[in-house]
Amino acid sequence: MISDAQRQQLLDRVDVVDSGTGPVVALAHGAGGGVRENFAPLIDTIADRRFVGPYYPGAGKTPKATAPLSIDVLADTVVATALAAGAKRFPIVGLSLGSAVAVTAATRHPEHVSALVLTVGLVYPDAQARALVRVWRHLAERGDFDALAELLFYANSPGTLTNLSEDEHAVAVRQIRTGYPIGGADHVELVSRTDIRPLLPAVDVPTLVVVSGEDRVVLPDTARQLASGIAGAELIEYPCAGHIFTPAETGPWVAELSSFLNRLPR
Repeated sequence: MISDAQRQQLLDRVDVVDSGTGPVVALAHGAGGGVRENFAPLIDTIADRRFVGPYYPGAGKTPKATAPLSIDVLADTVVATALAAGAKRFPIVGLSLGSAVAVTAATRHPEHVSALVLTVGLVYPDAQARALVRVWRHLAERGDFDALAELLFYANSPGTLTNLSEDEHAVAVRQIRTGYPIGGADHVELVSRTDIRPLLPAVDVPTLVVVSGEDRVVLPDTARQLASGIAGAELIEYPCAGHIFTPAETGPWVAELSSFLNRLPR
């Protein structure tokens, strides 16, 4: 249970998105991402929900951390933002690292978390994720953010990359470089020591797991462990999607997520 004083301490200086009206849905964004950056399609499309979520340290206007990040603290902060919005029980939508944050929140605060949506979810740093993290941190330490933007662009699916012209490629990389948060390397450092496999059997809420078949950040078989490890979890797969969804893939994702939320008790 988070007291009012603890909630205030967690939210001190944290940049929070609070958008829409209706039942609260908490949001947990991915490493190197952000609330609006990762969830704009939900926030802008689903009109009957109130979306609330914090930017992690070093993202949005939240100051960069002065110590290594804690997944427990991130989970507590996600819960605190929803409580501050007046919700008592609420679902959490997590993306990538945010899926691990969401599962952690559900096990730490079962009295508040009513359901989970886990998309391209981190479970533990598999070989693919470990390699990405090592290169990401190396480039960030060198200050080579142009090369890092090229690396992050690789998170798109092969089908997406095949259809891009050289000019479109350059524009996409510039957008990644411009939007890269100063705390991105801190986020992936947390990825390198996150393993939520022991938590999965304790999750006892309706759960929707979304897996991308061509994910080159988290291996699809790793993300599927969220569905196999959480009793009763629903699994949806987008066989040709990457870790970053195209607009054509985002539409079905929003529709599936909205349908899942509408089946939950209000």
